Amino acid sequence: MKVEEECIPCVLKMSLNGLRSLNLEPYKLREIYHEFVKSIMTQNDIWDITSAELVEKILIKLIDKTGVADPFITIKEKANSQLLSIYDKLKDHVLNCDDPILMATKLSIFGNTIDIMLSDNPENNLKKVLLAYTKEIPLNTESYQKFSSQLKNSKSLLLIADNAGEAVMDKLLIETLKEKHHMEMYYAVRNSPALNDITYDETVDIGFPDIAQVITNGIAGPLPGTMLSRCSQKFLNVLNSVDMVIVKGGGNFESLIGETNLPLNTFFLLMCKCEVHSRFFNSPVGQAILWVN
Repeated sequence: MKVEEECIPCVLKMSLNGLRSLNLEPYKLREIYHEFVKSIMTQNDIWDITSAELVEKILIKLIDKTGVADPFITIKEKANSQLLSIYDKLKDHVLNCDDPILMATKLSIFGNTIDIMLSDNPENNLKKVLLAYTKEIPLNTESYQKFSSQLKNSKSLLLIADNAGEAVMDKLLIETLKEKHHMEMYYAVRNSPALNDITYDETVDIGFPDIAQVITNGIAGPLPGTMLSRCSQKFLNVLNSVDMVIVKGGGNFESLIGETNLPLNTFFLLMCKCEVHSRFFNSPVGQAILWVN
């Protein structure tokens, strides 16, 4: 999925959030931000690349100008910490549901908006907000039936991760799936820091190595997405050997949709966050998406 007009202000907002998290002097922030705007507006191939590739170009400039390899580290740590603080309560809720896998799947999808929810909700309201989402926003019944059927027929699964915070909900989904289906699990994360996306170090803090084989996508550079042509052979070997693939988040979706080498049993889990996605999915902004490849 290539960059569209609505993507530009979204990319600029993400880059501004990264700058602000570094507590720069106002003049320095504006100086760097001006360069970002100039860079985007003079990008010759801007309409021929994905949003993830455009963000990567901005992140390379951000890292170069500030000398900070992981500008979003504080944001990631906060998201993980707050979700871990309510993890046991959410797990109890999932295990006591009529359909634990459906509930865990919904929470994993809604975790895709955790960056927005953390800014709008105090920590003690986060559990209430997440569970309210699961009641108010349905999943497409036909898509979930296909998803559920494939789970029952799969012995191995690869989950391609997206954001920190959201990753804690991925852990809940993986634990629920292992309990119900006893599957071999792989969890793939960014090879290099990219926005607020999860990396290997953060998975250790969350406890992923105890429940899944954690691998990176092998991509060199801060790409907030997954492009198979840039992935390592190890990642591709896992991708092509498992029975089922779950892909999380908008950046992964935008960079993988249309890939001819993507396994057929691939399911995209994300929130419809913007007008570009709304047009593609023919769904309103704020809708939970379970998209079958």
